[in-house]
Amino acid sequence: MKKAERANPEILFKAMKNPAEIENIRKAEIKDSVAHVRFMKWLKENIGKIKITEMSASDKLDEFRKEMGNFIRPSFEPISSFGEHSAMCHYSSSPETDVELCEGSLFLTDTGAGFYEGSTDITRTYALGEIPQVMKDHFTLVAISNLQLASARFLEGCIGMNLDILARKPFWDRGLNFNHGTGHGVGYLLNIHEGPAGIRWRYRADDSHAFEEGMIVTDEPGIYIEGSHGVRLENELLVCKGEQNEYGQFMYFEPITYIPMDLDAVNPDIMSEEDKKLLNTYHKTVYEKVSPYLNEEEKEWLKTYTREIG
Repeated sequence: MKKAERANPEILFKAMKNPAEIENIRKAEIKDSVAHVRFMKWLKENIGKIKITEMSASDKLDEFRKEMGNFIRPSFEPISSFGEHSAMCHYSSSPETDVELCEGSLFLTDTGAGFYEGSTDITRTYALGEIPQVMKDHFTLVAISNLQLASARFLEGCIGMNLDILARKPFWDRGLNFNHGTGHGVGYLLNIHEGPAGIRWRYRADDSHAFEEGMIVTDEPGIYIEGSHGVRLENELLVCKGEQNEYGQFMYFEPITYIPMDLDAVNPDIMSEEDKKLLNTYHKTVYEKVSPYLNEEEKEWLKTYTREIG
């Protein structure tokens, strides 16, 4: 008798979403993006006026999600962290650690929603009031990293380890790094962390499959300064087929998360013209996708936070 060990083919089939699943996931992403925009507006307008804590902020975000309809549950335990807590990558707030949010620092929210249409996994970091320049620089660096990876064009057959350098280069150029993977696969109302593809700079067999059309992966670089602050920005990316020519089949990522990257925390002076163009293009898409679901006051607010920077 011979013993054979092979990858379960169902894992790959499940990761490659079919057209019906993709259509539904897009709907879920729109719902969660609308909820996040309303949450961002609420947070910006109420910080320093009412008491907001890590846990109450997380609950408020879920309230906005429930208003979107077909909300089942959070898709995983939320990370809702303020100030020095945001420097802990997988911090989980509790009644013992729950702190009040105040102006002068950063608030990080890494949460997900399970809608009947699909699951989401989204991270945003927000500036509360005026923040120190170093926090703006770190936020901008993370935004550059996120946008550079999302803009990748690559040949079929590439794995996450081939592309991870696009996210790491802005950090490594400055002698910095983040000590976690850059991205993971996302399941359809199942696993939030789903194989067999992922994005990291070191080889790991269980998430090293080549990117296939229909896969959804996260793009979530970050920076964490112990005792001070942390920044992470996470979008979900749909793997798509591009042009095919004499060099082979080209692939690209389509961001399907539509939430502003907080312009209150962006320092344009450390961005290249390409970086600014990528951010402006993303924010234009955010407005186009989300504004039809907002009232007039919300639309005007979103215009401000998706304005072009130069």
